[in-house]
Amino acid sequence: MKINIRVRFGACFFIMLFAVVSAVRAQSYALIDIGALPGGNTVAKKINLAGQVVGLSGKMYGVQTHAFAYTSGKLLDLGTLPGGEYSCAFDINSKGSVVGESNTATNIHAFIWDTSGGMQDLGALPGDNGSRAFGINDSGQVVGYSGGALVSTAFIWTKGAGMTNLGTLPGGDASEASDINNAGSVVGTSSIKSGEKHAFLWTSGNGMQDLGTLPSDITSQASRINNSGSVIGSSIGHNVTHAFLWTPNGMQNLGSLGGDSSSALDLNNNGEVVGTSTAAMGGHAFRWSSSTGIQDLNTLIPTASGVILTSAIGINNAGWILAIGAVTMDHSQPLNLDNTQHHAGPIHAFLLTPLH
Repeated sequence: MKINIRVRFGACFFIMLFAVVSAVRAQSYALIDIGALPGGNTVAKKINLAGQVVGLSGKMYGVQTHAFAYTSGKLLDLGTLPGGEYSCAFDINSKGSVVGESNTATNIHAFIWDTSGGMQDLGALPGDNGSRAFGINDSGQVVGYSGGALVSTAFIWTKGAGMTNLGTLPGGDASEASDINNAGSVVGTSSIKSGEKHAFLWTSGNGMQDLGTLPSDITSQASRINNSGSVIGSSIGHNVTHAFLWTPNGMQNLGSLGGDSSSALDLNNNGEVVGTSTAAMGGHAFRWSSSTGIQDLNTLIPTASGVILTSAIGINNAGWILAIGAVTMDHSQPLNLDNTQHHAGPIHAFLLTPLH
């Protein structure tokens, strides 16, 4: 099976930003350009507790891009698996171990990378020929999916046991795992008997639990889980998508920025959530907390920054936010948050840190 190379959680044709956001007021930031591998474009995917960043970088439109890790001011090319020319890193744990995907001479395979062993091919489940890895915890457990000719199946991988099939929800025939916390709880998406897809929570003791959807919605997908067991993702109805936060008390709608759609893409151990939501004329990045509700990140950064944040895809426990943004290319015109036609340029990553 050929597994399609796709970029998760937002478009790739924007500049990546980090922002540390105050719950009550805007802050000033020092800006660090992470730079890019040859080709001039960087798409960041995840930030860990130490501020290390991973993603992919290279030529525009995903051509000859390689996974990277950014740490201590340096951008490190992680390379590819043997026979490959493409790789992408999706997650990094607090120890600096990275997971993602790379093509080989024949297909896409999940990998784990660290400084001592380099890039290791995680293979696939029996009978499958491809795989992708999306999450890793601090114990080195990895989750993602393995695929064959027609279906995909969620897996958990450990160094000792290798790749284990997590199955599907009752009646389903396909599943994907997107994240794992330090307790080994896994979240993702599985088909159900009706053919729809639902978010799931898997634990070694209880197996796979259907998290359902928000009222009147049809499908759902889980993106991340924190160490407290809170889960975020998207619940989808007719022509609308709702960001949700799930706890054992049930699923909560996080609202939107005045449009009809929102998607939650990451959360930290403090319960702060980030994602993207439609605003007046396009997608805007948001931050949500129980005390502030949903906030447009564009109202929490300096007005003269020359940036439109369109999607926030990562947040760590320090509150640093990984966001996709467009930088103005026409400095003769004021930046209009509802008009992005003059605000597209090469894709880079930036680290914004608060000035106290």
